[in-house]
Amino acid sequence: MLTKEIRYDFFKRLLPIHRPDRRNKALTPSADEWAFPEGAIIRLPENADKVIRTAALDFIDYLLTSMNVSARLTFEQTGFAHVSVSVDSEVPGPIGYRIVTSDEGISLAGSDPAGTAQGFYSLEDRMNLRCAPFLEKGTVTRRSRFRWRSAHSPFGMGEYTDECFSWMAHLGYNSIGLWLKDCGTSLRGDTVNVNLLCERAEKYGIRVSALLYNPHNHHPDDPGSQEFYDDLYGKFFADCPKLSGVALVGEAQQFQSRDPRVGKTPNTENYHENIPTGKYSPGWWPCEDYPRWVEMIKRAIKKAKPDAGVSFSTYNWGFAPEKDRIALINALPEGIGIGPTWDMFEQFECDGVTEDIVDYTLSFAGPGSYFVSEAEAAHKRGLNISINAQSGGRTWDFGVIPYEPMPYAWIDRYEAIVEATKKWNITGITECIHYGFWPSIISLLEKEAFFTDGMPLRELLPKLIAAEFGADHVDTIDKTFQLWSEAIRYMISTNEDQYGSFRTGPSYPLWLTDVNTLPNFGRIPMNNNPMHPGIYYTYYKENVSGRNSLPNVRRPVEIAHIEKMTELLKEGVALLESIPNPNEELERLLLLGKYMVHSSVTAIHAKRFFALKAQLSACETREGSAALIDEIEQVMRAERANAEAAIEVAEQDSRLGWEPSMEYVGDATCLRWKLRQLDYELEHTLPVYRKANALGTPDYEKYADAQTIIFH
Repeated sequence: MLTKEIRYDFFKRLLPIHRPDRRNKALTPSADEWAFPEGAIIRLPENADKVIRTAALDFIDYLLTSMNVSARLTFEQTGFAHVSVSVDSEVPGPIGYRIVTSDEGISLAGSDPAGTAQGFYSLEDRMNLRCAPFLEKGTVTRRSRFRWRSAHSPFGMGEYTDECFSWMAHLGYNSIGLWLKDCGTSLRGDTVNVNLLCERAEKYGIRVSALLYNPHNHHPDDPGSQEFYDDLYGKFFADCPKLSGVALVGEAQQFQSRDPRVGKTPNTENYHENIPTGKYSPGWWPCEDYPRWVEMIKRAIKKAKPDAGVSFSTYNWGFAPEKDRIALINALPEGIGIGPTWDMFEQFECDGVTEDIVDYTLSFAGPGSYFVSEAEAAHKRGLNISINAQSGGRTWDFGVIPYEPMPYAWIDRYEAIVEATKKWNITGITECIHYGFWPSIISLLEKEAFFTDGMPLRELLPKLIAAEFGADHVDTIDKTFQLWSEAIRYMISTNEDQYGSFRTGPSYPLWLTDVNTLPNFGRIPMNNNPMHPGIYYTYYKENVSGRNSLPNVRRPVEIAHIEKMTELLKEGVALLESIPNPNEELERLLLLGKYMVHSSVTAIHAKRFFALKAQLSACETREGSAALIDEIEQVMRAERANAEAAIEVAEQDSRLGWEPSMEYVGDATCLRWKLRQLDYELEHTLPVYRKANALGTPDYEKYADAQTIIFH
């Protein structure tokens, strides 16, 4: 039985990389297997670099911790060794390895040091599935489908501990992107020793790139603009010479375009006498002068560091006409990498209404038409293409959970990504941004998919279930995963929900009170230092974009879909609850399922609450208003019960309710705040509504003592 945790206790679960005592000592090797003996000797090449040494030392720890086998390293090139390690340029890359297992032991060769390290991690994966230090004899040759796979930390924004790097290396990630204000300051304002970070990451074969948030406010036509960017990036790479490259993102760098179709930057400048100008900020449009700006920055970067990579993101403008987006891609300078988003902006019909994917969602396997159009154009030009896919176990469907346990939905996405990689020669992938990754069964599926010649994922899944959760209840857990994978397909990605109740979970407030009169707009109190303290709406806010049906038309469809999703999530929870004597991993999976249920119920209540408030505003009779106030109270009390029930769930797993850039917005502390918020509305605001509705009637005396609300 899990005990209560305090905030950040989940960090302790990330510190050990290897799970103790995975070995099933009842197992014995078969005739076609080789077994690691006690005291195994692992021979490294004399010139083994720090990547190989780091992986080899990790492997020694794995054997002892997980498989109860001791081993030692040697650099002696003569004599017997159970494992012989080398680097061989004949092994296919990128990041490739070849493992030959025979009666004499193992020969492990990598295409480069990073490939050799992945060979060690592959041995761990295989023995974890076997639950024993036994390896099937034969030859395994694999390589990464990507030159780089980028992820953000599970410890928080910019929190790259050695444990984080080790987890990344084990899961096949080999790149991080720092969000910096300058060479020594993160976007959040923390001091960052970039050079030391690069040195530490280098041991694990991980490259470090940067997204520089300095003002890039010199237009290519301005006098001295080349000198400005030469100076900016010259100093940047002089101070941080080990950075591998730079990303350019219009939203982040606030390019001041002179394209007549766009306005000014930042977007707050696109108003005249408090009236919007009707023009987009340049970060939200494929401006015709972006290519010249990119060319100028590329020249500056290449002067400072000739081998630095330069990538350009088209993140925000998938809604723009295809001809304008493709014209920009065709005009970009040679040698630029481009990173369209995998699923955003996809429109689809749903039960008679039109919806679109506003941000990343697992409900759609992809690729979206926006990605396809830009990938085809970039491929024709021979540009390096990466995918902004949010494939590392998290999308924006649920904001404050560690990962989405919907493996069959992930498999659909991974298989589609692999096909896209073959079709358009994709070289890199952004696995997650500020949501970070979390080591899980999904991570292991993804790793298998993103290396060549792997096991079919649907065949691998039951083996992973047995290894991660125990072999006794594979069918029950697999059925749960099927239900949850079906559930996520009912998720409809909307701004109302992704920036609302699904962002914070069951702590999301339901305000009858005007939030504009409240300090910090009625946000959940925070006593830490989040990078994104305001990345959610504090009240249900309708979004009319012209890309999906009007909110009042689509809301009933969305409620019905969330209700169906919730039913399926509950079915999975019930199956897990039926398993006797669950281990810790299974208990945490159950808690995760319950938290998703509570989050979904909050989403339903938030939509109904908004609709009832809107009806109340339009109602023209006392009788109708009284009935609506009663309904509003019912929803609030139902949501109070839902939030209260979520407290016990959140108390047992401190990772629930936390997100790397927002920090805690949905844990037990925040849920208790939610109860107090609802109590205030139920005890003070609702009686005032009833009092106002009863004025001039015999019922007034019932509510006469209600406190009057004063607006300032």
